[in-house]
Amino acid sequence: MTPSAILHIGPGAFHRAHQAVYAAALIDAGHPEARIREVCLFPPRIGHSLDVQKGAYHVLFRDAAGQELRRITSIGEVLDKPHEDFLSDPALRLVTMTLTEKGYCHLPGTRKLDPSAIASDLEDPLQPRTGIGWLALGLARRQKAGLPGLTLASCDNIPANGRLLQAVLSEFVDQAWPALASWMARNVSFPVSMVDRIVPRVDDEASETISQLAGERDMLGVAAEPFGQWVLENDFALPIPPLDKVGVQIVEDVRPYELMKHRILNGAQTAIAHLGALSGFETSCQAANDPVMGSWLARFCAAQARTLTCPPGENLDAYVRTTLERLRNPHIRHSLVQIGTDSSFKMGQRIVEAAVHHVDGPEAELYALTIAAWLQYNTGRNADGAVIPVSDPLADRFRMIVANADGNARALVEGFMELDLFEGRLRHHRDFKERLVTLYSMLERQSPRDLMMATETSKPEEER
Repeated sequence: MTPSAILHIGPGAFHRAHQAVYAAALIDAGHPEARIREVCLFPPRIGHSLDVQKGAYHVLFRDAAGQELRRITSIGEVLDKPHEDFLSDPALRLVTMTLTEKGYCHLPGTRKLDPSAIASDLEDPLQPRTGIGWLALGLARRQKAGLPGLTLASCDNIPANGRLLQAVLSEFVDQAWPALASWMARNVSFPVSMVDRIVPRVDDEASETISQLAGERDMLGVAAEPFGQWVLENDFALPIPPLDKVGVQIVEDVRPYELMKHRILNGAQTAIAHLGALSGFETSCQAANDPVMGSWLARFCAAQARTLTCPPGENLDAYVRTTLERLRNPHIRHSLVQIGTDSSFKMGQRIVEAAVHHVDGPEAELYALTIAAWLQYNTGRNADGAVIPVSDPLADRFRMIVANADGNARALVEGFMELDLFEGRLRHHRDFKERLVTLYSMLERQSPRDLMMATETSKPEEER
């Protein structure tokens, strides 16, 4: 087998529909070193399934225009349980990872290590249980073997993900592996990356379609939209396979691209998750295709774009149009409850910072409704009293705020606005907070869609 220059930690559905697809294109372009070695830190373990399928699986790309099934063979080996030398291959140059936001063991909203999340690894660094602990052990073994450094590239949907990874891993190493710290500082790089492709859970219909088109059952098949983007900071400890040959954008500063995605696409997803769920929709495409909510979403995305500086080579108006088309894709039935998970991690950059930009302008109403819906959603009940499954690191805090408010809308808004993510201008903006109280009170009796429709019909005809 050709030595692998790339190792990936966490070969879930997104990775199989994104990084592994880019690697497959690079292998087809004559770079066999792009074959990926995979490491599963946690279930599901995919090694046996991939062996049964002889190293292949399928990605079903589809949108309103059609569909394409692609056979992917870029995963060369899967370690269903890592060993301490998993980073000690001399051919290895690039380590990518999809650990999910919780996998970085950080205090929410900071780049500081969460002592409770990393406690077992600090107690016994030789028997790690987290991704951060495994990376530290693997790097310590690589240092001991006299091998050169590595590039560790987070591919999680977190702002400045490389900076977060560097901060938490450095803090952990300082405590658990002090002899590794200076070597890591000199030899390991942590480029920021921005990855983008909507990859919903494979439902029964998608699974059956993949099996029919492939002519066999595929235990690892995934469905995804055709759109894909990967922007990677030009900061590499060693030369990596030439991913730029297959569409990866290697740039000096990822921030403008990252902010464009977080604000427009992810901001729209986060907004519609709560607005849509409270309005009775189950998926993002249902909500985006609704004429009332779709019209509101178009205005919201345009407002989000007006908070940005356009990245080199991009067009914000075109990006907004593409985003709306992606959200309306009838084959991407992305659960709103799933999108709404861990939203306290996401609201700051996606919604709150943009709301500050617009707080004194005509678009303030868009943001007040978005945030009021987020508050209502996180009370755990909709206007009809039905239970909403709140899955968030701050869920206990939310319950405490609701209990302390005891049915008083103003007290509830004040309680939520004390959360760290609202620190700054919104917390102290009297008019905006008053609007939140009014809208939250209205959402206790009616859905966001009802409010959108009432607002639209109240406008003069020339403004509609």
